[in-house]
Amino acid sequence: MPSLTVTEKEHWKERIARKIDKKLEAVAAGDPGLLDRLGDQARQRAVRSLGLAELQAELDAVAAQKRELERRERRAHCAMLAVVRRVPVEDVSDAHPGSPPPEVTRALQRRQAVHEEELLAEDAQGQEILRLRREKEDLLDTVWLATSPAQIKQLWRKVVELLGEEQTALQKEALALGAAQDG
Repeated sequence: MPSLTVTEKEHWKERIARKIDKKLEAVAAGDPGLLDRLGDQARQRAVRSLGLAELQAELDAVAAQKRELERRERRAHCAMLAVVRRVPVEDVSDAHPGSPPPEVTRALQRRQAVHEEELLAEDAQGQEILRLRREKEDLLDTVWLATSPAQIKQLWRKVVELLGEEQTALQKEALALGAAQDG
């Protein structure tokens, strides 16, 4: 039985890690703020358990004062601009009017991709597009599976099962190649 080279083992490690990362992203997308909320809660607990709550409260108060000063500074800059332009202050807007923060843009793009897949899945042609996209995305895995020993094929089946995924049609064919010889 031929053993895998270091490069081949690294390849499989990276491919499986990518599949796990993709599943993690999908799980996290179900509750977009979960990791941030838990991170905030963990930080609050750490502050309390280290006995830093009073000092943190003072820092929070200073931060609130800074935000108020920054708001006043922006308002003063807008007022200066309004005077220079000879327009009412209400007509002067902050920088980047109408542009959502980059984080919001990224969240919208991720959510849009999820909904696009849902909509494609509801349409016959869309289903074919999704099937072909998946075959293309997983093509490297398929080629490697077709040329891999039985141990890798068995590991691949376990990974797919662990992640609750379904193999593509080409992957099923690749796993069947040489099954008689591998057995």
